[in-house]
Amino acid sequence: MKEILYSAKIQEQQSLSNEKGVGPETDKLKNKFKEGSIPLQIDFSQLIDIADVGRKACGLAPQQNGPGTGLTLGDDGTLNLKMGTIDHNNSSPLTLDQDILAVSLGRGLTNKSDGISVGQGHGISVYSQSVAVKVAANKGLVVDGNGIAIKPGNGIKFNSEGALEAESADSSITVDSAGIKVKAGKGIKVGDGLEVHLHTDGAIGNSSSGIRIKTGNGLKIDNDQVTIDPNTLLPKGMIVMFSGSAIPQGWLLCDGTKGTPNLIDKFIMGGTIANIDGTNGKTATGQSNAKSFIVNSKENSTKKMDVRVNETQLNIKQIPKHKHIQGGGFTENTGLRYSAVLNNDLNDEINNKDLNHYRIIYNTTEEPWIRSVNYNHWWPYTSSVGSSEGHDHTASTTLPAHTHQVDIIPPYYILAFIMKS
Repeated sequence: MKEILYSAKIQEQQSLSNEKGVGPETDKLKNKFKEGSIPLQIDFSQLIDIADVGRKACGLAPQQNGPGTGLTLGDDGTLNLKMGTIDHNNSSPLTLDQDILAVSLGRGLTNKSDGISVGQGHGISVYSQSVAVKVAANKGLVVDGNGIAIKPGNGIKFNSEGALEAESADSSITVDSAGIKVKAGKGIKVGDGLEVHLHTDGAIGNSSSGIRIKTGNGLKIDNDQVTIDPNTLLPKGMIVMFSGSAIPQGWLLCDGTKGTPNLIDKFIMGGTIANIDGTNGKTATGQSNAKSFIVNSKENSTKKMDVRVNETQLNIKQIPKHKHIQGGGFTENTGLRYSAVLNNDLNDEINNKDLNHYRIIYNTTEEPWIRSVNYNHWWPYTSSVGSSEGHDHTASTTLPAHTHQVDIIPPYYILAFIMKS
């Protein structure tokens, strides 16, 4: 059922042309027509004018086309508001509620004792003089005198046309009319989504659960960590050098117990698989800073040895002290002549006058040998013999059988040998 509405433009209240009213007051006119009174013609005229006011008010007077705007005569002859239906929404609706003209409230309006009010719902604040938009605090919207606006945060900005768009921090993200895109670099690819680009042989795999490491021989995943699988990478029986203060778990000191070889105070020699466990049973001795290993040399089987003495040249001080018997002496005046004299020239004589300090001959008593004639005697040298050549000697000796003791420990630094158990 359509709501009965009344629509009217702002109109001035209809009034009679005579602003002073029509006819006298009602009580005065009644007195003219009371019992015993004789009404005059003017009284009837005034009574007719008053009655004509009602006829005009209903629009029934001659030259009238019916009641005034917004009014209509009911079937019972009463003047009513003209109620009807309106097919547009350009007018405020009025309705009769319990025979009282009332405003029909549409959505968002409510009636209070002081008048019509706007119904306050979510996002609306109603004040005594205004209605405002209500925004949640710190939710990205602001309201001021310019209206409602979005409050841009990190990564959001307004472009020159006032449109809201994403803002890229660097070149790794691009923004265009197609949207926001990630610029794929090394190790990243864009397919149906953003993915990590994995090298085919890079030992990294990918599944719906995420990126994972492909473990090969010697590696395993333990408690979400990549660890070494000692049973694969370090086989049982492996022996390594160790410098720590405590033997690590899964290893044993090579001291000859618990199935380990005794390598304390021993050096390691390489060999074949068949040679493993070979040992001479010897160990070094001494404190850690003074280790030694004494061995005896092989016995010398050669008992006879030839010895050759190097050549030696004897000097005057090295020959034994000795004397030689010489020829006769000669005097200072005449000297000693040759046996064959070519002439009587004294220059042909043998003269060693210039041999100072050799003119006196000593005998065994170390007394000067003086002739009867009081002259100093001279003694000549014999002729020189010999070539001062070196000479050698031969000799032989006997060497008894014997051995030598030798410490064969080289420079060393001590580490412990441990074996994988």
